[in-house]
Formats: sequence, structure tokens, C-alpha cells
Amino acid sequence: MTGAALVAALAAALLIGPRAGLRRLEPPRPARQWKVSPWAVLAITAAVGVGGAFGARAVGWLAVASIALGTAGWLVVAAGKRRAQARRAAECAVAARVLSSLLRSGQIPTAALAEAALDAPVLAPAAAAARLGADVGAELIRAADAPGQAGLLSIAAAWSVSERSGAPVAAVLTEVAENLRRQRQLQAVVESELAAARTSGHIMAGLPFLAVGLGFMAGADPLAFLFGGVVGQVLVLAAVTLTAAGVLWIDRLARVKQVVR
Repeated sequence: MTGAALVAALAAALLIGPRAGLRRLEPPRPARQWKVSPWAVLAITAAVGVGGAFGARAVGWLAVASIALGTAGWLVVAAGKRRAQARRAAECAVAARVLSSLLRSGQIPTAALAEAALDAPVLAPAAAAARLGADVGAELIRAADAPGQAGLLSIAAAWSVSERSGAPVAAVLTEVAENLRRQRQLQAVVESELAAARTSGHIMAGLPFLAVGLGFMAGADPLAFLFGGVVGQVLVLAAVTLTAAGVLWIDRLARVKQVVR
């Protein structure tokens, strides 16, 4: 037994020793810094204050209201972001179409870019760069980082190739405008498909209210039970939490599917 223990200890030393030596040669890893959200601190402070002033049940109702209002606010903000991205994407398609039309009419590129920026503000930074003699392609690439403005990358590529080779850019921009138009059509189809999923999530959020209405129709008083005791409060908190999680999960799945498509 002693010999076997010595052999095992020697094997462990051989395996662990070199790895420990290699770890000493590696650069030190930065210590993980935990960041505390100010909203979390505010929520905890509010919960403690409400609990001290009105009791533990008030904290539960505060949590219910916070989850419900936070979920509704999240959905409203997310819908606003989607509309803004769709508007910018449509504006990029308009920018490519207007710019190609102006170039085909015989205008010089800088003048065409300045005039197109009046109809498509997404081109305004590039037009300003052209007036200053800066790199228009780089400015278009920088503007393409904004959500919904990825179509500017194609315009930037066509503009850069034209500047380097001297080739006419009008024909290339015409193809770019057509591709962006087709992308917008495909995006509209995807949005219509995902609208059904989001609608089902909203219907799911309204099912608890339907259940309360059915309780009244059956002759019961569900509100007295839900708001009259600790058990009812726990059930309300659990229902609101699960409903919010389901709605947000459906919205997340819709966004992931939209990115994949």
C-alpha cells in the first residue's frame, strides 16, 4: 500500500508540476471586476424603504408592479428600436437609388452625394466628408455601424472601387439599390411572419386577466383571494413573473429568428 501511494504521489507530481510551472509563465489574468447596476441598487433601496415603512407585503406588491411595468417598457422600447432600424434600412435603399440616379444624369460624384443627402440623411456624414476632401468610403463604413444602416457598406464598397479604379459607379450603385430593395422586401416578409409570434406572446400575457374574468362569471371573487392574503400575493407574484418571462422569451426567439433569416 505504501509503495502504491508513493507511485501515485510521484505521478501526480509529474502531472501537476509542469503545469504549475507553465502557469507561472503565463501573463497574470486580470481580476474579474463585478459591476453593480445603479438600477439594482435603486430597486433594493426602494424595497428596503417600502418594507420598513409599509411592511413586507408592500415589498411584494412593489415587485409585482416593477416586473409588470418593466416588461411593458421593455416591449415598447424594443418595438421602437425595430421601427427605427426598419426606417434606417429603407432610407439606405433610398440613398442608393437616388445617388445612382443622380450619377446617371451626369452629375459629379461629390455634387450627387451632397444632393442625395437632402433626400437621405444617412448620407449626410459622407457628404460632409466629401466637402472636406476626406475619405468618403471610410465615412460610409463608419455610418454603417449604426443599427439598420448595414446597407451603407455596399454603397461604401462601390464608392471606394470607383475612387481607386476610376470606373463609373452609377451602374454599380444601381445594382446595389436593387439588392437593398429586395432585402427590404424579404425583411417585410420576415416581419409579417414574426408578428404572429409576438402577438401570441401578448395574448399569453392577457390570459391571467381572462382567468380572473372567468372566476367572476363562475360566481367567485378571485380578487378578494388574490389581494386579501399572503397566499394570493405569492400567486400574483409568481403569475406576473412567469408571464413576463414567457413574453420576453418569445420576443427574444423572434429576434434570433429575424437575425438568422
